[in-house]
Amino acid sequence: MSIISQLDAATTAYYLPLVNNIYQDDPLIKRFMAKSRKVGGGSVIKVPLINSQACSGGPYVKTDTLTITQSDVLTENHFHWSHYFSGNALNKIDIMENSDKAQIVNLLTVTMQSIKDNLQSTLASDLMVPGATGAITSVKELLDYTNYATVGDINRSVPTGYFYKSNLTTSAGALTYEMLATKMNECKRLGKKFPDLIVTTQAIWEKLWSMNFAKVGMMNTQQPISESGPKFWGTDIMWSDKVPTGEIYFINTDHTFLIVHPKDNLQWSGWVDMEPIKRTKLIEGSVGITLQLVCDFPMSCGMLQGVTVA
Repeated sequence: MSIISQLDAATTAYYLPLVNNIYQDDPLIKRFMAKSRKVGGGSVIKVPLINSQACSGGPYVKTDTLTITQSDVLTENHFHWSHYFSGNALNKIDIMENSDKAQIVNLLTVTMQSIKDNLQSTLASDLMVPGATGAITSVKELLDYTNYATVGDINRSVPTGYFYKSNLTTSAGALTYEMLATKMNECKRLGKKFPDLIVTTQAIWEKLWSMNFAKVGMMNTQQPISESGPKFWGTDIMWSDKVPTGEIYFINTDHTFLIVHPKDNLQWSGWVDMEPIKRTKLIEGSVGITLQLVCDFPMSCGMLQGVTVA
């Protein structure tokens, strides 16, 4: 068996599971994957949407005729798949100089860890804010309809697209509990359910932590510190260094989630000898993934901009 075949076998057997951990290691990616839905592939993702949620109903007596009026308006939005890869190279001379089993294991561990870390970091960033051309639709794009009017096939700057807007407040001002409560209630009133995830900056997260501590005093010192930390009305509050200054995202993960293509979920290219191609003593390999962040009911989510902390 050639050295490349041996490396491929070892990579597939032992190191691809390390890369698969990108869904679990990052708390935000993990939350958006928790309620992911299966799709059958296709050139685009067709996401059924709810324009409005209103049902017929109420009390009646036995002689009444029950009349149900159709009021839910269903349509769909189309999201294009986004493709990502993360690759690295091994020098054939390094492989020859580190040819015993333990050294090769260390070499592969470091290489595959860097592939995983690079892919995870890129996805975590693009999940929150717009990335490069071809990146997934970010949370900011989904919620900030003033700066990103079109999402998928829907233009939210015209009346026919208004139903696809989030609950957005610009120039929110100084952070208060009342501000958070108002936004949560807006999302509940229009989206029928409170958001289950709030994402913001580290500065706002720390301010909320201190506000909570001031309210409940030493009780907070008895709680283990986690990636979410403070809560508001039972909703986890997490922070990301990718969120722009002064912004808070209120997210309903029942309606906002990542979809991964069933046939391109962390596919390994195999190690390829580049010497016949580039005349270099390198072998290259990469991991690929095809996915998208979609939202079928933005009115269940909200956003605050211009939040300040003292």
